[in-house]
Amino acid sequence: MGCGGTKPNLASPTVSEGGEMTEYEGENKRSIGNSVLSAAHYDYNNGSNKLVKEASIDNKINALIESIPEGEPFCDEEFPAEDCALFYTERPNHGIKWARPKDIVPEGKQPHLLVDGISSDDIKQGILGDCWFLSSCAAVSQQEKFMRKIVPEDQPLCGKKYKGIVLFHFWHYGRWVNIYVDDRLPVKDGELIYASCDDPTEFWVALVEKAYAKLHGCYEALEGGQTMDALVDLTGGLAERYEIKSADPNMYRHLLRAHRAGAFIACSRKGDWRKTVQTEDNGLVSGHAYTITNVLRISHKMGEERLLRIRNPWGNETEWKGSWSDEDTNWSWVDEDTLKVMQVEKKDDGEFWMSFKDFCRHFQEVTICTTGPEVNVGDQLGHVQCIEGIWIEGVSAGGSRNDLEMFATNPQYILTLSEPDDFDPMTDDPENEGRCSVVIALMQIQNKKQCRADAKNLQIGFILYQTDDPSKRLPAKHFKFNGDSGKSGIYINLREVSGRFELEPGHYVIIPSAFQPDKPGKFLLRVFAQKRFKLTL
Repeated sequence: MGCGGTKPNLASPTVSEGGEMTEYEGENKRSIGNSVLSAAHYDYNNGSNKLVKEASIDNKINALIESIPEGEPFCDEEFPAEDCALFYTERPNHGIKWARPKDIVPEGKQPHLLVDGISSDDIKQGILGDCWFLSSCAAVSQQEKFMRKIVPEDQPLCGKKYKGIVLFHFWHYGRWVNIYVDDRLPVKDGELIYASCDDPTEFWVALVEKAYAKLHGCYEALEGGQTMDALVDLTGGLAERYEIKSADPNMYRHLLRAHRAGAFIACSRKGDWRKTVQTEDNGLVSGHAYTITNVLRISHKMGEERLLRIRNPWGNETEWKGSWSDEDTNWSWVDEDTLKVMQVEKKDDGEFWMSFKDFCRHFQEVTICTTGPEVNVGDQLGHVQCIEGIWIEGVSAGGSRNDLEMFATNPQYILTLSEPDDFDPMTDDPENEGRCSVVIALMQIQNKKQCRADAKNLQIGFILYQTDDPSKRLPAKHFKFNGDSGKSGIYINLREVSGRFELEPGHYVIIPSAFQPDKPGKFLLRVFAQKRFKLTL
């Protein structure tokens, strides 16, 4: 969850499984609705993507920029500087006005989109409850090459080339899209009210927040989001969401491996995001999203410690006050060389260190975003495929396993794993030797602008079965007498659900569905694995 994250609705279907194994005979071929189950099939192998082009300043935007008269800064009619861009519900304006960066900066200063590059230290949250988005920006900004993809350079906010228009790129349902906005920002008494940069002359944070608000319909729509959605929209990666229940050493190893592999990691505390202005005695905020910026195991005079460095997007003195906090005496146990490696700084900047044990005690959720080849920002290992699909009422919207006959009408996709992952005895679990580590993600495709108060997600999930005959659809009888090989968990009304599975080479059937039958909708199914695989209908 995260700042602004409302509690998802969960559905736990009653499933009747078990009984003796029997062989089912028949011609039940894979023909039900296949012509409409997939709108597009994207293959991101080796960083190439024929159907999903990397966003660029296309001819339409170039023509728009060229058409702006000199001395008349651009005004975005699609996202006007009016209350409709701020709110989707009726609420008082409270004196909010709009101003351009050139009119906001201190006297004698010039505004810039970027000053000395992009850093998580730039980010300061405003009055909007979108820490889920800002903590994701902080995570992604640790690798500047990713943020350079989102925030193109050479976009002046003043001077001869200034046009009053700014362009950003976001990953949106399988493709990178261009989102442009004018540079008018909400202010009160001349000060920015929403997100800002620590440097008063830098504006990339405020403007990327505005562009993301435009993508969602308005600023208010950014209250109530999920960290995993923002990480996916910023990277095109696959996000995995984990609940923290105890100081599980496997979780720490997973975090350590993910951090070393360059994955982006965020965490959150449960609670009512509307009360995130209240700080607890320990310095933490309930209902708030944070960024994990480092994962380290250190040795010191008293032994060893597993530590995490965490950042509050508020970017101020609101930090952890317990063990391993900035002023804690534990730091006297650590030698100078280790302190330099850790880059320990005692500043009121929202960033702090914390033991893994305390982390598990005070945080309830972790999101890990693995980047795939489609991000195209360097040498990316792995193989990703993506299929668009649809649930059609009365045809392919079969719902959960509560009704197996209906469940069998859901779309069925064949995943073929040909060879196991490379095995490293120094870092990999022995039980996973000879297996394939696969991440599967199911995303429901929402309306272009779904910022209405009554907008609701379906409760979705997917189930994985092994099959000996990939040419045939699995019938209802198969589900009665055969257990599954994995599932996303309980059905839940998130935009995206995912799971990581350790599977033996072979053929598997992925069945995405909503909890309730005959609920129409579109979805995106993505699969990531280290080695090549096939994903087909």
